[in-house]
Amino acid sequence: MTTVALVLAGISIILAILWAKRSQKQARELQNKLLASEETCQQQSDQLENYQNRDRQFIQNSGEALFVFDQEDGSLLEVNRQAEDLLGYTQGSVTHLTFKVLYSREHRQRVLRMINTAIKKGEAEASGIKFRRNDGSQFIGEIKVKTGRMQNRQVIYGSFRDVTQTTNLQLELQRHNRHLSLLNEISHRVAEGHDLPHTLEIILDEVIKSLAISGGGIFLLEQGGTEMKLALHRNIPDNVVEELGQMQPGMGLAGKVVETGRPRLSTNLQKDHRRISSAVFEDNWKAFLAVPFITKEKTLGALFIFDRGNRVFNREDVRLIQAIGRQLGPLLKNAELFDELQWQHRLNFASLRELERSRSTLRDNLDQLEQHHRTLQGLNQMKSSFLSLASHELRTPLTTILSGAEFLQSQIEDILGENEKRALDVIMRGSLRLNHIVDDLLEAARLEAKTLYMAQETFNPLPMINELLAEVRPDCEARKLHLELQEFPDDAIIRGDAHHLKRAFGRLLENAMKFTPEGGSVQLSGRTLQQEEVATLTKKLRAFSESFFDSPLTESYLQISINDSGIGLEKEDQIRIFDKFQEVGDISSHSTSQARFGGKGVGLGLALVKGIVETHSGLVWVESAGPSQGSRFSALLPLASHNEGRYVLG
Repeated sequence: MTTVALVLAGISIILAILWAKRSQKQARELQNKLLASEETCQQQSDQLENYQNRDRQFIQNSGEALFVFDQEDGSLLEVNRQAEDLLGYTQGSVTHLTFKVLYSREHRQRVLRMINTAIKKGEAEASGIKFRRNDGSQFIGEIKVKTGRMQNRQVIYGSFRDVTQTTNLQLELQRHNRHLSLLNEISHRVAEGHDLPHTLEIILDEVIKSLAISGGGIFLLEQGGTEMKLALHRNIPDNVVEELGQMQPGMGLAGKVVETGRPRLSTNLQKDHRRISSAVFEDNWKAFLAVPFITKEKTLGALFIFDRGNRVFNREDVRLIQAIGRQLGPLLKNAELFDELQWQHRLNFASLRELERSRSTLRDNLDQLEQHHRTLQGLNQMKSSFLSLASHELRTPLTTILSGAEFLQSQIEDILGENEKRALDVIMRGSLRLNHIVDDLLEAARLEAKTLYMAQETFNPLPMINELLAEVRPDCEARKLHLELQEFPDDAIIRGDAHHLKRAFGRLLENAMKFTPEGGSVQLSGRTLQQEEVATLTKKLRAFSESFFDSPLTESYLQISINDSGIGLEKEDQIRIFDKFQEVGDISSHSTSQARFGGKGVGLGLALVKGIVETHSGLVWVESAGPSQGSRFSALLPLASHNEGRYVLG
């Protein structure tokens, strides 16, 4: 047993030695591997440190603001110099902070939602984030983040930049676009709006909506600009509306606007001494702006807006509301004109109905007038026929009576008593008077029928005038009238019938003598007028003869005038006295006497003068300052041409 035990012990020893040798070998191999592994780890550690140093250099030298923070606790692990400068921290002082400190309270939830999105999707970005600087000021930034690992940590790293200026420009552009859209919308409303109240409602609602303000209203001027009416309002309590409705031009800010035509602005009505409405104060109005509606320098009303918050109306808001006011001015003016046109249309429609009634009445009157005209034509024809018939039929018996009376006077005058002689004288005077009337009637009938013969001879009218004055001078002396020939051209030559013209001017002289009381005066004068001088009398004399001025005027004229200091004429009688059978005064006073003052004939004398003168292409008229102011009868006759003047008969 002992031997066996020894053998077994020896075998165990041998085995132990062999195992020990093998273990030593393995240990040496393991040691060699460990040394190789440690060397590899050192190389990897050096390489990692190199990577980290390179990343730090990249972060620090980047042109953007970069950051790295722990995903678990939110602590900042790394920021570059650009980030420190942008955030206002000194080097190294920001890394002990959490990322929450870098953002405004109102945007922290947005940042957290962005980080959660990055954790889920690997990356995320956001704009319009308000960053908070070390001094408490803020700027608007744009941020981009990604997830990663750093030193066995889950980290969030990313970049951010200040986009405040860009954002402000975008906001300003958006505001301009909103303003332009609002102005464009209002322009369309103004162009399409015929219903003024509805158009103003839409415009006011658009302004309030676009500017995101509490409310507003519109004042309109009435009664010629002396009263203000709150025509429209939005989001204003009834008690404020009642108080605003009592405002007048010049009262408060809105009243000053309609009075001066200039805008008024208040940043806070709660502290503004210009506010006169207590109800506005109680309703907590703060920001306030009012602009006028102006057209051609005339104020028609005012648009006002207000806000109960801390809103401040800037210069752009003022310009926008002023532009709206300038557009509403013409709209209000057009509405006024449209109302006036509607009123005028109603008046015109009423006038049209009245005109239709007048037309109907006029048609009836025209029918009656036509009937009267036909009747007058018949009467005129009867009158002409009567004149011709009477003058001819009276001529024969009148001739017989005159012949018999003259025979009796010449044959038996010595055997007649005084009574018979007076009776015979009465017969003679009556016959002569009737003969004179018949001559006038016959001459009038021939003038009207244009059958009166008119000689065409050239002569100097001065001898004819002297003969007339010599014939009437005895009667003037008997009546104690002063008869005078004043200036008269001695070389004037006219063309026509000297006999008829002498009779015409004789009638004018008889007329002047008849209506001039004893001791009065009668003057006759003449002068030449050129065509231009006659033309200036058109307006004054056209009523006496339309045809004279409708025909071409000759080169020169002779004007013969007879002035008297007699009874004169009313203005309304100055034209009608030239009509046939027209005499001023009572018909019972008519007489053909040349000596009797105021005696009136049958009314043919001046009509015959007018006919004779117009037959000679002339014009006759009368001028008088009124009753007891005397009269001036004038005749205008064309002068003969120089060639015709060589054949002077007078």
